Amino acid sequence: MGYTFRVFHSVDEINLKDWQYVRSACGGSIFLDPSFMTAVEIGMKHSHRFWYVIFYENNEFPVACTSLCATDVDLANFADPGLAWTIRHLRLVSSRLRRLKLLICGLPLMIGQHTLALTVPSTSPQILSLLDEIVRGLASELKIDAIVYKEFRRCELEWTSPLSNLGYLRVPIPPIQLFRPLFRDLEHYCAALRSHYRKQINRSIKKLKQAGVEISILTDPEQILSIYTPEAHGLYNQMLEKAKFKFEALSIDFFRELTFRLGDQINLILFAKDARIISLGWCLHAGSACHMLYAGLDYKLNADLDLYFNLIYAALDYALKKKVLSIEVGMTANSFKAKLGCYSEPLYAFIKGVSPLVALMVRYGGTLLVGQIPEIPASNIFKSSAVHGSN
Repeated sequence: MGYTFRVFHSVDEINLKDWQYVRSACGGSIFLDPSFMTAVEIGMKHSHRFWYVIFYENNEFPVACTSLCATDVDLANFADPGLAWTIRHLRLVSSRLRRLKLLICGLPLMIGQHTLALTVPSTSPQILSLLDEIVRGLASELKIDAIVYKEFRRCELEWTSPLSNLGYLRVPIPPIQLFRPLFRDLEHYCAALRSHYRKQINRSIKKLKQAGVEISILTDPEQILSIYTPEAHGLYNQMLEKAKFKFEALSIDFFRELTFRLGDQINLILFAKDARIISLGWCLHAGSACHMLYAGLDYKLNADLDLYFNLIYAALDYALKKKVLSIEVGMTANSFKAKLGCYSEPLYAFIKGVSPLVALMVRYGGTLLVGQIPEIPASNIFKSSAVHGSN
């Protein structure tokens, strides 16, 4: 049994029948959908290069696929705080590490998803070895500093373990937060809460009502495209500026492409005061899953109106009313989300240094290359036995 592969330089070139066969056979998510990948490719083409690979058994049957991208990153934006401080203040290393050339197996986004799909996980030793040859060839051609495979969950560590034998270091990265959709809507959820937690939510919601904030959820792509102006995108930039770790900076083009390509699967939650947008949240509803992707806030109003908290409440209410089976709530604000009853699922990346400096850093301090957000157990927020039979 032999394996071969084909490399494509754009989603437009992909053999869609073969790609979709692999995606369907392994239960691949919306993030493997060519429409989503096209939005990413077009929306980020000014700062990234993309490739797509399909693997075949006996030159005929598609058995695996993945996406690759190359970009420059500033290590100080997402490394361990101590290492980030060193990079910013030591001139000898600063200029080199603030423009690292990275080759990623996966998306150039941190959303708790990978794009490595295998129809039969037991074939991973052969497939990953072949993929590594492709990746190393690109890394040599592009003078890449480091190669990264990301974002894998604990249940996927067995079939990704051959990467360790290929010289990659497995490191933990910030976990994904999930919410169990056991309720009909936010009101039903609040009724199940202990009094202290229910009062906190009601107090935040009351702030919006007293301030005359209007809440709307847009599902029509044309509406979203018309209202998502550079001014609205500025709210996303405000939130990015406040982020502890900055894994990616997305342009307005990315969000507009996402809306154009995915249609009514993309929802935009808006808070408006005096006809001005003061907060927004991007959600992706695909099949039975809801993914809370990105948000934006007017930080001058956040403390008084609890904009971020209320944005999450509104998103949860909408997702619960759609009766989804899974809700992913992002990779930040873990303490707040634990108090909502969310739970953490660990994520991992595999890193290999290519340039001498980065290879040395991976060898002696690989776990410091990505800042950690601790896993926080879900709080005991529900009334005794309230969750049982909540449906």
